Amino acid sequence: MTRWFVIFLTSLLIVLGARYGTYSPLPKAVFVDCETPVAENKLQGLWELDRIDNYEAFHEGLESNSGFLSYLETSVYPFILARSQLYRIEQCGREIALTVNYLRSWLVASAEIDEPDIQLELQDFKSELKQTLEETFQEVLTDVKDALAIEAKPEADRVLKFLQKSDSLNISAELIFAGEEITIYGSLNGRNYKERIYYDAGELVREIAFVDSKLGSTDFIYRRYP
Repeated sequence: MTRWFVIFLTSLLIVLGARYGTYSPLPKAVFVDCETPVAENKLQGLWELDRIDNYEAFHEGLESNSGFLSYLETSVYPFILARSQLYRIEQCGREIALTVNYLRSWLVASAEIDEPDIQLELQDFKSELKQTLEETFQEVLTDVKDALAIEAKPEADRVLKFLQKSDSLNISAELIFAGEEITIYGSLNGRNYKERIYYDAGELVREIAFVDSKLGSTDFIYRRYP
């Protein structure tokens, strides 16, 4: 075997080893039986990690090991994660669910949002309108009065409910969904952080910044899963 073939074979084994050595089946969708569909947005769906910018800040924020071991982790982990991490965003009615893995461990959480964009069937709307127009004038007035009655909206429970997570992970957070951006304020292993999830030029970006971090934020950048 030539030297270049050995190098190619070694590289291939490293890539395959990183992918299959960290493989863990994707958990079942949280809203698999959703009865309140919502209008599609750019965040929804399954994404795979493409690259990580400034992983050192995330590593420092978790107060992980220092010295040579820290250098090894900040060099190797981004390579491994970029070949194994998936991120899924689901929405059903007033609920949103997030699913992500870190190596073999899965984190699955859900929370309520304020104003979902409910998906309506046009045919149902036409049928309802026709039926309303065929009713008597008094009935129509009653329906209009009822429709215009303003009721207080229930306050969304923004606290993330963790349906699945590692026992060693100490995390609590609240989620806000506005427009097409998700903002999470939380505490991870005793460190407060802010996370922004948004769509940018065909990619999903998770920007995570720990409070008082000297190294800035870390960007986990995803592409659509094939």
